Amino acid sequence: MIKKISLGLLGLVVLTFGLAYLFYLEFRSEQLEALESGSQIADTSAGPIEYRLSGESGPILLFLHGTPGGYDQLDEMSGFRFLAPSRPGYLRTPLSVGRSPTEQAHAYAALLETLNIESVVVMGASGGGPSSISFAALYPEKTLALVAMEAVSQSIPIEDGPEMPAFMRSDFPMWAVLSIMKNFMGAEAILKLLVPDEAIRELILGDAEKTESVGSLLWSAWPISQREAGLLNDFEQFDILELPSGEVTVPTLIIHGTNDANVPFSQSEALADQVPGSILHVIEGGDHMMPFSHAEEIAVAIEQFLDSNNINQGAMI
Repeated sequence: MIKKISLGLLGLVVLTFGLAYLFYLEFRSEQLEALESGSQIADTSAGPIEYRLSGESGPILLFLHGTPGGYDQLDEMSGFRFLAPSRPGYLRTPLSVGRSPTEQAHAYAALLETLNIESVVVMGASGGGPSSISFAALYPEKTLALVAMEAVSQSIPIEDGPEMPAFMRSDFPMWAVLSIMKNFMGAEAILKLLVPDEAIRELILGDAEKTESVGSLLWSAWPISQREAGLLNDFEQFDILELPSGEVTVPTLIIHGTNDANVPFSQSEALADQVPGSILHVIEGGDHMMPFSHAEEIAVAIEQFLDSNNINQGAMI
């Protein structure tokens, strides 16, 4: 009797797993198709670069995504046209396009040349910080301004970097965990895992659009197999990071939260000391989710910064 029950339970488990895997295969196929249809490939002198160009008016903002990520990580703000490439090693941009921040900066310049874009405001978010700083230093004639958003700007030894959760090391378990979170956990429960500070959490939960954006951010790391090469390279580059920050001559705005556990606030304090004439905008109590929790404050800070440097831009809020 016990043996029959055990076999029955085993059969149920196998059937459940099989059905889940079929759902996964369908989801994966649809998502990969959506990712490809949402971007283009530019054949540049540095190699093929995946990108999305969107928006109708305002200066072009070259958005360099974090770690991990891709062109799909962009959370757009009004007042800009957005150029969002997948950095090398992410999605359809091969790592051979550029491993180091310097090589990646040259690749972005090649992308601008291919698209006949003369100049941009460059924004480096988190792991996109090193190549954005390198771009601003190497190509001041192409850079209207630099915005470093909770950016990595100083060396981070590999052993001190964030450890990837086990479920994020493979596509299927990552899909399963994110799907369970989406379908069976409420937004508040999910944010408790991501945002320890209750006050910061409430700032996000109080706005449906912000809450939805956080969910989109989680999925922008999937499928991890399509982003792993860039992820591993980023950590290797952070370990040996030496940036030409002192050579940045363009207007520079640095934005960072004091409670950021992913990229320490001290990174931006150091960057502000290194970049002549830079402005450090401090988000008191802000963590790595500050682009969502403090979106309005950040938008105002960027708008005022661009206005003060006579960079034309429409309303951002």
